[in-house]
Amino acid sequence: MPRGSRNSSRPSLLHAATAAAVIAAALGATIASPAIAQSLWMPRDGDRTVMLEVLKPSLEGFDSKLFSAAFFLSGRVAVSPRLSVVGELPYARHESTYLIFFPEEVSSNTIGNPYAGVEYKLGSGPAFLEFGVRPPLAADDEFLAIFTGYATDVARWEAFTPDRFAALAAFNVREITPSRIALRLRVSPTVAIPTGNSSEKTKLYGIYSFQIGYEGSEARIGAEMAGRTQITDEPGVTILDFFGVGNLGSRTSTQFGLHADFLSGHIRPGLDLHVPLGGMGNYVSSVVGLSVAWTR
Repeated sequence: MPRGSRNSSRPSLLHAATAAAVIAAALGATIASPAIAQSLWMPRDGDRTVMLEVLKPSLEGFDSKLFSAAFFLSGRVAVSPRLSVVGELPYARHESTYLIFFPEEVSSNTIGNPYAGVEYKLGSGPAFLEFGVRPPLAADDEFLAIFTGYATDVARWEAFTPDRFAALAAFNVREITPSRIALRLRVSPTVAIPTGNSSEKTKLYGIYSFQIGYEGSEARIGAEMAGRTQITDEPGVTILDFFGVGNLGSRTSTQFGLHADFLSGHIRPGLDLHVPLGGMGNYVSSVVGLSVAWTR
């Protein structure tokens, strides 16, 4: 049953969906990749944190409206010195004037795939583990909203992948030096299991990220490099093979990001900039974001 809505004519949506499908094919199978659970920049200096993010992509060929964006509501609660429960609720909305064929108003929206998981700290050192799942609740007929969700964050495409159950495990090393330099390395194998009527096969992905920044009492700033690689490949000749999906490099996507958040109290407003690299950059020039976090 459809979970989104459209307010344009059926021919207009056909044009937009056709162009978006071409974009998806050009990006290859990586556009359906699952990945990280939450924002890499969620505050971690408190036992309880809630964070709301609004990420707006600049899509080539679309004159997007103000609130055409992806929304992520995330939470983290420490239940013991070593164990934390985490979760995320995503939502994507697309509303724009489609410019490629004929100027047409198009819209689409869908809830995303929620995340539920745990984090476990290893001893007294800087390492911790993650385990989590995303059940497939995203609509499979709201392509523009799904593509908008994909475009906002390379590290969280699984939040809007329809008809796939995602399970991940991750190894993290995060440390803040005496000079307040914050470092984090994250490596995660992730499995995507098709559900429903999907003809896809189970796939394995490798997701990785590195962060460096400054974590002070009044402000926290930093940069990240995140990426993913589809490790398994499907045999046979398909339209995706024509676009080079069989090549490991074409199954890899990366993103450069900048983040800053401010204030020393429980409420922390923030700013984000994502720059997709490689093939994704041909269709999404940049992503700007606002966030607000509550932590204590």
